[in-house]
Amino acid sequence: MAKVFTRPLGRDGFEIAALALGSWHTWDRTTFEETVNVIRAAVDAGAAYFDVGVYRAMHPGQFDSPTDVIFGRAIQAAGVARDDYVLQVKSWVGPSGTVGDIVARFDQAVFRIGTDRAEIVVFGDLVGEHVPYEVIAEGAAALVSSGRVRHWGVNNWSAAEIRRVAAAAEKAGVAPPALAQLKYGLVRRSIAEGEPYRGVIADLGLKVQASDALDGGFLLGKRGQRMTGNDPGDIHGLVDEARPKLRALADELGCTLAQLCLSYVLTNDDLCSLVVGARTSEQINDDLGAFDLLARVGADRLRELLAPYWLDRGRVDPASSWSSVPDDDPAKYAVIPTD
Repeated sequence: MAKVFTRPLGRDGFEIAALALGSWHTWDRTTFEETVNVIRAAVDAGAAYFDVGVYRAMHPGQFDSPTDVIFGRAIQAAGVARDDYVLQVKSWVGPSGTVGDIVARFDQAVFRIGTDRAEIVVFGDLVGEHVPYEVIAEGAAALVSSGRVRHWGVNNWSAAEIRRVAAAAEKAGVAPPALAQLKYGLVRRSIAEGEPYRGVIADLGLKVQASDALDGGFLLGKRGQRMTGNDPGDIHGLVDEARPKLRALADELGCTLAQLCLSYVLTNDDLCSLVVGARTSEQINDDLGAFDLLARVGADRLRELLAPYWLDRGRVDPASSWSSVPDDDPAKYAVIPTD
């Protein structure tokens, strides 16, 4: 099996694996033992990179999700030393609107994992009357200057929002965000591959981090029930129509549908990493196979074969951001078929 390659992040020579494991509600939906196995498989393949956050509860009566706490214990059980993996934490920008609140939320995130630092911090969605860009930039500067964070990024921000926080970062004396985590995949390309993001990438050296690349399993036709991100552009009907053709193409190439879909994302030179929510050994091994497919078929050929499947073209405004939908809006999240 091909090893996971690395990509540069920032301008200081830092390298990260092109595959990160984690995302939303990954480790609170499987057994502890399987979580340990998945982490070990990822590390052995060169993907010692984990995206972890403090998330709301999935079930009534829970205060919060234990997914991040489970990860902290599982990576210890997998025998992976703290210096041997890259940790990325989500640090939500709280309502108080102060640098102290930003730092406190970061401290909470790493405390729950069982450490005191993270190589990367990602600030979450901006909604409603969000914290001023200057405060967010100063919060990033405080974390970087303390030595507990090396790089910072944003999650589902628009290109315009990133330019504003980058200007604030310059005033705060900290480098601009190094990555933007976006809902990006084979069928959803309008924001990550369109303007105005192209200009931000060129001007700031920003890298794209793909999340929800399989649409919570919907792209694979998996059936089940769980909360996941919404359907920007209302393209799920188009996905249903395209799925048989994609399966046939995967068969021709001797790969799985998941590997075909993930390999497309890996062809993007502006990508720093792809975040997957694998929670079983079967899933992580399937995901890792995308690197074999890329090596065997090549990026140019894959992009040529998959060009017709840009399904949100003309349906999503490339200048928008998913985070522009308020958290309390029912459209923000949807229950979609998945496993």
